[in-house]
Amino acid sequence: MSNLSTSNSNTGRSRRGAMTAAGALLLLAIVLVSYGHALARNVPEIYGRIVKSGAEFEPTRIGINEFTPKDASASSDVRELAALAGQIVFNDLDFSYLFEAVRPDTVYLRIMNQTRIDRKGWHYLGAAYLIEGQIEVDGDNVAITYTLTDLVNDREVFTRRLKSRRQTIRLLAHTLSDEVYRELAGAEGIFQTRLAYLHKAPINEVHVCDFDGANDQIVASERSIIVTPRWAGMNSISYTSYKERNPDVWILDLSKGRAQKLSSQPGLNTGCSWTRDGKRYVLSLSVDGSPEIYIADRLGSPRRLTFSNGIDASPSFSPDGRRIVFTSDRSGSPQVYIMDDDGTNVARLSFEGKYNDSPDWSPTLDMIAYVARMDGVFQICTIRPDGSGFRQLTEVGSNENPHWSPDGLHIVFSSNRTGVYEIYTMGYDGSGVRRITSSGSNNNPSWSP
Repeated sequence: MSNLSTSNSNTGRSRRGAMTAAGALLLLAIVLVSYGHALARNVPEIYGRIVKSGAEFEPTRIGINEFTPKDASASSDVRELAALAGQIVFNDLDFSYLFEAVRPDTVYLRIMNQTRIDRKGWHYLGAAYLIEGQIEVDGDNVAITYTLTDLVNDREVFTRRLKSRRQTIRLLAHTLSDEVYRELAGAEGIFQTRLAYLHKAPINEVHVCDFDGANDQIVASERSIIVTPRWAGMNSISYTSYKERNPDVWILDLSKGRAQKLSSQPGLNTGCSWTRDGKRYVLSLSVDGSPEIYIADRLGSPRRLTFSNGIDASPSFSPDGRRIVFTSDRSGSPQVYIMDDDGTNVARLSFEGKYNDSPDWSPTLDMIAYVARMDGVFQICTIRPDGSGFRQLTEVGSNENPHWSPDGLHIVFSSNRTGVYEIYTMGYDGSGVRRITSSGSNNNPSWSP
């Protein structure tokens, strides 16, 4: 399992050029520009711009100074811990669609004959905000004291102190990133979210890892077939298993490490997908013949929604839980359809290509991601719920299983672009592709709420 690269990957957004030496010198010669429009109060507006026009958004640049030990004589392992925490915060905020993280510029330091960039220097480098942190280690306990500074208005936004055990330093750094994101964006970050995915081997495994690929662990392992793991709330995962010879849906409580049957109707039980709160789910059952879409409360009995002559599968809820997107071959080939959560007002969405499948509804953007077969391979596309705005996001390899992040600005998916299937993430527009896994035979990812 590989962590995110420490280098700044090219996302294709207008803000994604590395600051060159020439750029740094140019910034020294120009009048300071106010980047304080930034964002705090404008997240809904950002989403609106994305949905209505697809216009590029210019993220706010935020400087991340190197985190240092509070004790100047600290040991090398404490210095390494400080560097790790700072790097995680840098990676987190740089991953966010709303920010571009900025490193200390060595060219600037050399030209200005300085060893550390001051606030004015950070502003010259285009940063609107600055994060500085110090770490303290006491045995197995770790504390980070950090300051968020508004460089445009030359004021301290806040200073805070976070504590954790040493072995949870990554979670501590993610928490710091989420606090900064919440303060500046007025919305919840995704830096403490997790991914679930399948690793297919002689023994099939369900894995869970941090959103950046760290802390990977096996949470279920079976010699039978496992398919479609899906988050069922914050701390449980449902999946279909053939371990008792029938494809039943099981639900795994991650805190207890115990799974129990959720749906064991005769025939196929699969494609289980949940509302964000984990209270309701939809799935595909073949108990009455061909697979159809059913809906149920977590502790209730499933109620049939579709009545077609074809196969209906891969359902997914809208953000408000009132509509469902799904796949059906009722027109002769698999296509994406939409309906209300009582089975009424069915409408076909996809018309590009003869094979479209695996739709997933963004929790924030008015978009649906799905896969479409293009020239014999699957590519990830998006479309709006009214059938407009079709867009192909991927071009390299075969790309499958798209699922949205809880902020709706990222998609996790599987791809064989390197020759074997791995898990990747990308922006809502196909930019900023990052590989999460590296062991091969990984697919069917799902992003936690």
